[in-house]
Parts: sequence; structure tokens; C-alpha cells
Amino acid sequence: MFKLRSKLRQARNWWFRLCTGRDTYGKLDEEHFRQRILVMTSASWLLAVIGFTVVMPLLIRQTPQGSTAGNILLATTASGVLVSMLILRYLQDRVMALNVLLLIFFSAFASACAFFGGTDSPTITLLLLVPILAGIVGSVSLSVGWSVVVLAFWASVLIAESLGMQFTQIIKPQNHSLAMLLSYGAMTIAVVAVLTVYAEMNKALRHDLQRSNEELAHLSSHDQLTGLPNRRFYDDRLALALQRSAERGSMMGLLFLDLNDFKEINDNYGHGAGDKLLMAISQRMQTTLRETDLIARLGGDEFAAALEDIRSPDEVTRIAHKLSQAIEQPVFVRQHAVKFSASIGVAIFPIDGRQKQELEEQADKAMYYAKKRGIPVALSSLESKSAPYPVRTHTDT
Repeated sequence: MFKLRSKLRQARNWWFRLCTGRDTYGKLDEEHFRQRILVMTSASWLLAVIGFTVVMPLLIRQTPQGSTAGNILLATTASGVLVSMLILRYLQDRVMALNVLLLIFFSAFASACAFFGGTDSPTITLLLLVPILAGIVGSVSLSVGWSVVVLAFWASVLIAESLGMQFTQIIKPQNHSLAMLLSYGAMTIAVVAVLTVYAEMNKALRHDLQRSNEELAHLSSHDQLTGLPNRRFYDDRLALALQRSAERGSMMGLLFLDLNDFKEINDNYGHGAGDKLLMAISQRMQTTLRETDLIARLGGDEFAAALEDIRSPDEVTRIAHKLSQAIEQPVFVRQHAVKFSASIGVAIFPIDGRQKQELEEQADKAMYYAKKRGIPVALSSLESKSAPYPVRTHTDT
């Protein structure tokens, strides 16, 4: 079964390349899939007519006129598919190719009504496929136009019969039911084939749209250079992290990080080196911290990290020092080792505050205190309202 499906897929791809000149079958865009429906429908129509002309004589004893009509239908179908696919391949005009195909399709089956008994013809119902295909492959206006044409033809046949016009009936009465059954079966298969491809197109386009929306959402919430969450994402997630910590009764650490003398690195080595440095910082932060920790680039050379479910202030400060040591590893720019450092301010929920703004202020003050004193990490403390202290051990009282 797998080999059969593989062979059918290869045949489909070959037919698609032959008719469109495209090397790919799976590109996700609307024009591609409308061409795909047109190509596969033309193949289905051609195969159905071939099968009809081959199977019909085996099931129904035909007159010479019936054999002639079948051969004319096959020749007309083959020429219509050929002309339509040539237009699609070399002119790349899907609408023109569609209209040519529908015109020949309509003409062939409308003409067949004259030989198969007018409204009793098994081909008259197949004309429903014309506006259906026009709407799916073309447009709503094209479908409306072809609907008018089909309705006008049906009306003209009914009026002609009401005025006493007799259409030729080359199908014997005892075979009429079987001919109608074959006709309805062919129409059902054609409609199901078209709708299946159309449903597949819609599904693929929805998936493509979903991926595009996800990419846009990621771009709007992440920094393009480092790939880290941006300030917008940070604001939303930090509020949720604080809410979770309050509900669990657990501590959370907030780290503010600022690179020292980053402007001098840009001035001395260029902005390319500065970008390389920022990407290195981002990688090292992601490697050092846990996957569950929130890491964000707030802008420029400023970063933030929220560490949930910590056991003690000492645990946060140890992580901060580990992060500082990782950041201080040199980055090679043009074969030169560029050394740098960062100042990290730490605030702890709920020791240093319970609200987002309060914690950010304390972490920011601690960061500038570390920068001013030339130390890597400083821990804010509510025990001193005037200034944050360097890292120290909290003891229970």
C-alpha cells in the first residue's frame, strides 16, 4: 500500500510539473493551490472520460452513433485539457486556462445533450461542475457568470422540449437507467475530488496562516538580534511570575544586568563587535540559568532575569555570581580577545517588595550600586531604605 501511494504521489508530482513548469508541489500559497486544483481536475476529467468511453461499451450495447459520440467526447476532452495546460504552463494565466477548459467542457457536454435525449441526457447534470470549478479555481464573479450560462442552457433545453422539439436518443430505453447511474457516479467522483483538493488547500493555507501569525507574534515579543524576549514579553510574564510566587508563598529573584563600558567597545571595535558581544551575553545567560527562568533584553545593553521557586536569597546571589563569571569570559573579535564585565542588581520577592514596580526599582538601584562600587553583584534589602547592600548572607532573627 505504501509503495502504491508513493507511485501515485510521484505520478501526481510529474503531472503537476508537466502542466505548470514548477518543480515543487508543496509550496503554500493561494495561487499555487488554485493551479493545483485546476491541474488535478483536468487530470480527473480526462481519466473519467477515458474510463467512460472504455467502460460504457462493456456495460451497454451502443449504436454506431453512440460510439461516434463517445469518440468525439474523448477527442474534445483531450484537446481541451491539452490547450488549457499549455496556457497554464507557458502563459502562466490560470484564469484563461480555466475558462478554456470550462468552455470546452461545457460545449462538449451541452452538445452531448442533443444526442442523449435533452433533459434525459446523463451528461446534463455534469454541467453543475462548471460553476463549481469556476468558483474554486477562479473567483466568485466567474462562478456567477458560468452559473448564468449553465442555467440559460438548461432553460433553453426545457423550453425547446416544451415547444415539441425532439432530441436524439442514442441510448436504448433499457440501458437508460444504467447510463444515468454512471453519469451520477462520475459527477459524484468529480465533485468529491474537487472538494477534497479544495479542503486540502484550505487546510494547508490555514496552517500557513497559523505559522505566519506565530512568527509575527514571536517577532513582536522577542528581540531580533539576540532572540531573547523583549520588554513587552518581559512585562507580561513578570506579572504572572509574581502572581504565581504569591499564590505559592515562594520566593522569586529579579536580576537586572547592565554591561560595563559597552559604549567603549562599540567605539573601539565597531557596532558589529557590540552585536556579537550582546549575542554572546544572551547565549551565556541562557546556558547558565534554568530553562524555566525568564530572561529578557530590555534594550541596549540591559538585561533582566526572573528566577522563580528559589529557596533562599543566597541561592539567588550564587546564581548571580555564576552568571557574572560566565559573562566575563572574553569574546574574540578580529582575533582580539575583548574582555568585559557586567553589573548585576538583585531584588527578591517578597523580601525587597511585592509589586513589580517596587522590585524593579530595588533591582535597578542595586545594579547601579554595584556599578558605582565596581563589584559584580549587589543585593537590595528592605533592611536599609537608603541604599542597597553588597551581597551578604541573610540570617533568621
